Amino acid sequence: MNFTIQKYLQTHIPNELISCIESLENQCEKGDFTAWSIANNKYAFSAFWIDECLISKNNFYELKNPIIHPYFDISSLTKPLFLNLYLRMKFKNDFIKIISTPLNDIFLPKNMIDENNVLIEFILNNENNLNLNSFLSHYSGAKNWFWMGIGKWQHRNTYFANDTEIYQTIIDNNDKNYSNIMKENLNKNCLKYFKNEQFSEFVYSDINYYILSRIIESFFMKESSWIEIINDINEKVKTKFYHASLTPNETKKSIPFYPYISAYKDNFIGDDLSSFGNVSDTNANILSLLPNNSNIVSGHSGCFGTVNDVKFATEELAYYQKNYLENLGYIHDKNVRFVYGLDTPSSKDSTCGIRNWPKDREYFYGHLGYSGTSLWFSTKSLPNMKNNHQIILTNRLASRVKFGVDNCPRIYSFTDYLTNSNMIFIKEKDSFEKISSQEFFDLNTQYFGMYKKIWNNNSIRVPPNINELRRDIGLKLWE
Repeated sequence: MNFTIQKYLQTHIPNELISCIESLENQCEKGDFTAWSIANNKYAFSAFWIDECLISKNNFYELKNPIIHPYFDISSLTKPLFLNLYLRMKFKNDFIKIISTPLNDIFLPKNMIDENNVLIEFILNNENNLNLNSFLSHYSGAKNWFWMGIGKWQHRNTYFANDTEIYQTIIDNNDKNYSNIMKENLNKNCLKYFKNEQFSEFVYSDINYYILSRIIESFFMKESSWIEIINDINEKVKTKFYHASLTPNETKKSIPFYPYISAYKDNFIGDDLSSFGNVSDTNANILSLLPNNSNIVSGHSGCFGTVNDVKFATEELAYYQKNYLENLGYIHDKNVRFVYGLDTPSSKDSTCGIRNWPKDREYFYGHLGYSGTSLWFSTKSLPNMKNNHQIILTNRLASRVKFGVDNCPRIYSFTDYLTNSNMIFIKEKDSFEKISSQEFFDLNTQYFGMYKKIWNNNSIRVPPNINELRRDIGLKLWE
């Protein structure tokens, strides 16, 4: 990071954040990601190119000093911050009792959806007495992953093929039952790969959270909808999350996850291929791009949010987790990886960044996201820590070709939660200065409309391993 910038920031930003900013910007310069956000109890900080996202002023019309941070695809952080948090908020003190009780023993009003019938009947009649925690904590026996594009195919008997394992035709885009047919196909595939003999074995699985979504539809969504559920979370936690399957157009305004080239003051190269979708997870992307508003919600991925949203939701998760563990007198078991749907540090090299390993490992819970996101919190105040939660968001799946970047301003946004204030800085060529929120909104609108995303095959790469960076930043964010 430029020494002049560092010097300027030191007069406005707490010193404890400067080394984090320097480390993360250095990784950006190496090409590991293009944007990032971090947060703990006291502060949040983001850095991004002004053309790579659009932050709507309408979200802050009632605020004189709005807290401005970019939206990220939070990837697998969707698991704890969407379905897990929803169930905790719904059942409150009964959460542990309900998620630990076999589903076929719970007397609940059913809103049975026809296309979910076969899947739900399998779960209710399963020999292993499956419960919600079987799926939340990845012990159900479900397959870890399968490509959900297969759901677009359906079986048709013909004179040359009547094998029920063979799918000959694609669902007609104009079929009014498109979503139901695809969901039924996906549900059958969940059952096809289900392994009862692996019940109670930990197998991290996206399919668990797809199935959880179907369970919630059939048991807990009487007279409600997915959009009402996410709106309820946002209202109660004071967040502004959205899900790609519910509001797919919003994803176009978020930090890009894939290689792209800025077209600002340069000729655009290639075609606009944004129709391929804006979700980093392949399956969540497929489910958010179905024709005729027939998108399917899955709880494994697909949520978008700012570092501010993730922080507030993490605080809510921590509140519930701490109470549940204390009320139960929970005894830590180092052989149990997920506890009530939350990950635990598995080694001293965990991205959580624990100083006192293994003594303090039992107090930390969190989750990682493939796109370069993470959240961790501690259920106990420890002497070597001033903060009890930390958030890191990056887009490590993106590689920005240095094409037009020199002409594009870089934005730095700082939030002080202790004083409820926000400052925005802009780096433009050799200048670095503080700007008002109104100036930011004007510039953001101007620049965002001048860039295009493309699939740049020359830049697609294996995502960089940023675990060492996450550990280093995590250690500093606890301080």
